[in-house]
Amino acid sequence: MKPLPTDEKIAGKRKLEPDMDTQMILGCSGFVICSFSTYFLLIWPFFLWMDIEHISSLLRVASCLVPAYLGGFLAIRRFELAGAAGFIGGVLAGAIFIYLRFEQLFLEASAQRIDHPEYPPWIQWYAPLSLILLAVGMSVLGLVLESSRRKSSK
Repeated sequence: MKPLPTDEKIAGKRKLEPDMDTQMILGCSGFVICSFSTYFLLIWPFFLWMDIEHISSLLRVASCLVPAYLGGFLAIRRFELAGAAGFIGGVLAGAIFIYLRFEQLFLEASAQRIDHPEYPPWIQWYAPLSLILLAVGMSVLGLVLESSRRKSSK
């Protein structure tokens, strides 16, 4: 189809904006990838170090949680709201796993199958809750930073 003689002449190339389908695919895939990868990064140390009744093993597990939060923050910056929702969803699933792992640990200790853990029982609910609150805080911070960056570039 030829341009009409009444069409306005544009001097430079027009910036192409992604269509709605592309944005939906990007958001949905970002959500799924972020939630599954966050969940995996949160739980894999518990399979590597099974003896978390010792503080040294628990600290090793806790240090391995840092990549999950760094990846989640990068996903929030890349996928914005979909990344934040996926990150929080993965952390929620991981927090449930961590809570149940601590529950199992304290039940085994009360049945005298293993030594009593070197830390108090309140860690059972405090650790998952702190992981969730940290994820929500990071998500809000990442979304605010991304929003202010977008406003300043306009």
